[in-house]
Amino acid sequence: MRALDQSKALAPCPSRSRAGSGNANAAARHIAWSPRRVRAYSETAIAAFQTTTNHQFHVFYSSGTKHVHQLYFNGSSWVDQDLTAITGGPLSLGTGVSGFAIGNLQHVFDLGVDLHVHQPYYNNSVWVDQGITSLAGGPLTDFDSLVAFPTISNGQFHVLYLQNNFGHTHRLLFNGASWSDEDVTALSNGEWSARGWMSGFATGVKPHLFLVGFDAAGNRHLNTLYRTNSKWVDDDISAKVNGLPVSPATGIASFAASSSALESYCLTNDGDVHEMTLSNGKWTDIDLTLLTNGNFAGTLNGMAAFRTPPNKQYHLYYAPNDLYQLQFTGTNWSDNDLTSQSGGGLPNGFGGIAGFPVKNAQHVFYVTLPSGS
Repeated sequence: MRALDQSKALAPCPSRSRAGSGNANAAARHIAWSPRRVRAYSETAIAAFQTTTNHQFHVFYSSGTKHVHQLYFNGSSWVDQDLTAITGGPLSLGTGVSGFAIGNLQHVFDLGVDLHVHQPYYNNSVWVDQGITSLAGGPLTDFDSLVAFPTISNGQFHVLYLQNNFGHTHRLLFNGASWSDEDVTALSNGEWSARGWMSGFATGVKPHLFLVGFDAAGNRHLNTLYRTNSKWVDDDISAKVNGLPVSPATGIASFAASSSALESYCLTNDGDVHEMTLSNGKWTDIDLTLLTNGNFAGTLNGMAAFRTPPNKQYHLYYAPNDLYQLQFTGTNWSDNDLTSQSGGGLPNGFGGIAGFPVKNAQHVFYVTLPSGS
């Protein structure tokens, strides 16, 4: 696994194919594994965040032995922890991992080999594992789709996953006292969900989930499931913008630019990266690959996207071959080859990508090919 710390300026480097000029600020920082190097599972998702009180960095992933590990940066060095061994929790499937921090408390979610969603969480003293599917009475999970985020003002946790072999998306909800399950697809009368990457966040107390769904003709479309004050709603974004079907290999990333402006990103079936924007109640579609003369993407890697608040820039990370950043400065988009600029490892073509900003600095994590590949 590699970490990119985008806080030092380097001159833009030419991309390998169809790359546009850009203004990427990229420098490589390698994670030091302590006390041993632990290889990531090739298809693992990655969760990464900063605990805001102590300013530590935390990265969670599934290892090749199907243990959930944490890499954390304590301000001076990186440390590795085997959370599966520490908590006595079950082996993971090796795929779905998600999480978030509230203050210094860390909440991590993974898909276990028992096909239950598990939560290894740190209560500011010790790590503990909970089988929250059992606690909520939810159905078995599928094999890779998982997203978790909190709504801070009401103290609720939202964990969304795909039901095993059924195509329905479920929410496990923690209301501050107990866990419950609901079938969001059924409640929204929504389209069936496809296996693959999901992305989500909250605006205020309202959850938003972005995923791939099947329309009536069986085409893969980008969908959003969201909750109003009274009910769940399913919107077929691809249909609303009259867009192309989504690629089976798509990663999905999203964030809220404001309480009323939402950004989501996906790969369409022509290999181009698209930005779907909700503003003033209307969805619009921009082909970022065409706009930036960027790279055709066809790998199975995830995507990561966020906004750097001080300069209000947008950042999308994806892996068509090298790790790339699509960056919006407020006026223009550019496509930049971060692997070439940083000298970092090649993405492995399957794993997740995660990241977060600290002011204008960007921290991105991804799974590389083994050394020598």
